[in-house]
Amino acid sequence: MKLFASRALLLVLCLPFLAPTQVSLSALAQAPLESATGEAKIVLVAPSTVRVGELARLDVSQSVATSFKWILIPQTPDMEIYAEGRKAVFSARTPGEYRFVIACAKGDTVDVITHVIKVIGPPATPVTDSLAEWIPVWLWPTPMPHEECVALADSFEAVAGRIHSLLEARDWIRATADANRKVLGDRIDAWAPFLDKLGAALLKKAQDGALFTPEDHQKVWLEIAEGLRKC
Repeated sequence: MKLFASRALLLVLCLPFLAPTQVSLSALAQAPLESATGEAKIVLVAPSTVRVGELARLDVSQSVATSFKWILIPQTPDMEIYAEGRKAVFSARTPGEYRFVIACAKGDTVDVITHVIKVIGPPATPVTDSLAEWIPVWLWPTPMPHEECVALADSFEAVAGRIHSLLEARDWIRATADANRKVLGDRIDAWAPFLDKLGAALLKKAQDGALFTPEDHQKVWLEIAEGLRKC
């Protein structure tokens, strides 16, 4: 039997805000669409990943529809729907996955989609002195572009590969400073807070006798590259 928009929307409107295991999203998606031109169709613009406290914007204003219904699983008070249901903003206080069920109607046709946003929390404070673990913590407050993190990681790995020509600590410092300037260019000032923390950590390792031989430097430089790739 043909399912009209009024019945489909009634089903969606009556759904309680339940845990993901209690809501059959596949059942919602079975509401059939008309094949004629102008049938209901949701067009969603939204991120798939955000950080805790970051404002996520969801936009279905390009959709073909006259009415909308939103369901968020799990519920959070930090969501607002506006522009007659065509836009929403969302922020999460705790990390995890948040599932958005969005239904729309136009005439006697309906469309239903789901979208998951993964909310990432800050990394835990490391219990070791491994720079691979500390670097994501240092970069969390001021995240850098992924491509720059990868380029800088490649740079540290390249310097680490020069173990047979970098015999003294000053050789490693000079080679690394030159490589960083080449990779970051005029962006090096933006990286200054991180590079200051890294420099302080390297100085402490040197004072503790853990950064003396070329092998010591190579090991630590590879840790730095690993940490940058985690960001």
